[in-house]
Amino acid sequence: MLRHSPEIGVANRQSREMKLTVEQVEEIVRSVLRELQPVPAPPVAPQSAGNAVVKQVVAVESDLISLSSLVVTEAVLSAVGAAGRTVALPRGAVLTPSGRDYLRRHGVRLASRLPSAEGQAGRAGLVIQAQRLAVLESAAGTAGWSVEQVSGEDAAVGRVLQLHGVRPLVCVTADPAVAACLLNRRSDVRAAAVSDRVDLQRLMDRLQPTVVCLDGSGWSWSQLLRLLRMMSVVRTGPSGWREAEQGAGR
Repeated sequence: MLRHSPEIGVANRQSREMKLTVEQVEEIVRSVLRELQPVPAPPVAPQSAGNAVVKQVVAVESDLISLSSLVVTEAVLSAVGAAGRTVALPRGAVLTPSGRDYLRRHGVRLASRLPSAEGQAGRAGLVIQAQRLAVLESAAGTAGWSVEQVSGEDAAVGRVLQLHGVRPLVCVTADPAVAACLLNRRSDVRAAAVSDRVDLQRLMDRLQPTVVCLDGSGWSWSQLLRLLRMMSVVRTGPSGWREAEQGAGR
């Protein structure tokens, strides 16, 4: 004769008490399935990817697009609408194979490359203003340059001479040609008076000015930013440059 232990009896009673109806079982299954459903991800705005790419643009002016991205892919170029336009890349930028294919297929031209951010870091310059130029102040902030306001052209020239050789300098006056002439009286200064129509790349390659003088007319933000970044690059002087002897005719 078999004997049942008290524990088995308790288990049997609990089993009888826990009998579930079909409806209850189905409801439990539905609840479990609901718990197992993945939580839907928040909706992503259709333009979010494009916006992330567009943030890599320094500026867009007419047919010139200046990029700050150091990795330039087809996606980057397509997002900024580079087809049929000119694109300027920062120095050190890598153009991927898909980016090169995009350039070829869409007739994109490459402009002279902008100085890299690393090249600017130790060469943050100073803008000395005898007349205020708000757009230049904005570009200076982006380039990491400082801005100093002075009263009058003579004060601007004097301040430039005081700081010359310490950091890159841009001088803003009503008459940049006169300011450049006064600055060039000192033999170690190479000052250039420039306008918004000057070929900056040629100027930097041929003269490598230590000071650039300009007025406030005609300049766009992107042009000024490009100028400041070019001036941030360390320069040793143009090849074959000779200073005129004191008192010698020109």
